[in-house]
Amino acid sequence: MSTTFKMKVNKKVPYTVIRDGIYTFRIAVPKHLREKYRDPETGKPRTQIWETLDTRDPDEAISKVGPALSKWRRQFKSETIPADEISYPTLQQTAASFAAPFTYAYAGDFLSASIGHSIHMYNERYEAKNMMSNLNKRQVAAIVGATETPALTFKDAFDRFKQICPDKVLGKDPLETKRFWRRYEEAIEDFAEEMGEDVDCLKIDNVLATEYRSKLVERLGEGEFKADAANKKMMWLKIILDEVFRVDHPGTHNPFKDLKNIREDDAEKRPSFTEADVKAIRAKLETSGMSDEAKAIILIGESTGCGAKELAWLTASDIHLDAPIPYISIGKNALRKKVKTGGDRHRDIPLVGDALEAIKAFPEGFTRFHHPRGPRQINRAMSEFFRKVTPSKGHYSYRHRMADLLKNSKCDLGIRSSITGHKIKGHATYYGGEYDLKLKKEAMDIALEHAKTRD
Repeated sequence: MSTTFKMKVNKKVPYTVIRDGIYTFRIAVPKHLREKYRDPETGKPRTQIWETLDTRDPDEAISKVGPALSKWRRQFKSETIPADEISYPTLQQTAASFAAPFTYAYAGDFLSASIGHSIHMYNERYEAKNMMSNLNKRQVAAIVGATETPALTFKDAFDRFKQICPDKVLGKDPLETKRFWRRYEEAIEDFAEEMGEDVDCLKIDNVLATEYRSKLVERLGEGEFKADAANKKMMWLKIILDEVFRVDHPGTHNPFKDLKNIREDDAEKRPSFTEADVKAIRAKLETSGMSDEAKAIILIGESTGCGAKELAWLTASDIHLDAPIPYISIGKNALRKKVKTGGDRHRDIPLVGDALEAIKAFPEGFTRFHHPRGPRQINRAMSEFFRKVTPSKGHYSYRHRMADLLKNSKCDLGIRSSITGHKIKGHATYYGGEYDLKLKKEAMDIALEHAKTRD
């Protein structure tokens, strides 16, 4: 062996000793922790931690000392946290501070993870546990996943997304940065308006994601946007969750990955209720277990063609029972900035048929639905009912029914569109303000009379 090689082998490296030519990492155990860190063979308190670095090369030893030092310093530092503190952030910190660190996960997450990932998580925790004895309550809680993961709203996910991906706006000026992030914010706002602001991203499954896609398809059919715009809404949401789940919740399934792109022909006209459907709904409505508010929304939808969400978020200021022609206003109020895209969807609707009597019991609006999840709550309350009575059709079919009745009763196109909220494309003759309530009421009365002549 050359003199140069011998000198290199014997080169001193901080925090190491050389045993039989092999570098071994060594660090002192703080005095207050020596009772806890006992020698697994003798059971005696340890004053030092020794770990082989499995190398004779001092350069390689130096590269291995840093991670080992960080690992044990992190471990010792975690012991200063109270043993009975088991909040989610604390357990995250504790899991990361083990000598064999792992990503904290709630116990229930093991069931939802793939078999392979579940086994990997168990192995990580087994290794962490084996590297120390006399675990305290907090450390045990971190290993077993005692504290449930707190809800993650899309707003929270977006804030975290920006922390994880600062490179996405690297080199952009403030205005460019604002514009770049805005596309994600708009997608989040759209999802929140349709599905609710407090939806937990960690609990969004394929069913909920598909429900949102269906709503986009429905709006596509109403001409609100093109298929490309709908697909981008889903794409931005998928990208946010991809990054956040990758870093903070590894193994969590991103349901937006499974959604098929929307095509223009997906938005074929939704089926209208037949008059036989309307009679069947009426027959089952009284004995259904739905709330009185939900039943009233169904009756008002039948007579006016208004959508469930449009009605669920009516407030007292939108309900005009003492007007010469009683009516409701669909538009901006304390609960919403606009309805869909605004414009033609903002309209006044006369209360005809059974709609007037149905809404008299709720002059303040349907207050049980006056919260961010209200529209989703009413949709879910009614979906099971319609699924049993009129399969493949839902409350939205009232809107198409009203449009069909108005058309077949020879209602003027402008008046018809002002009632249903459909935009008239390429008809300059109809540009202008709202139609008079009297004209609308007459048209709707005639349409409902026409319905009685249909099978």
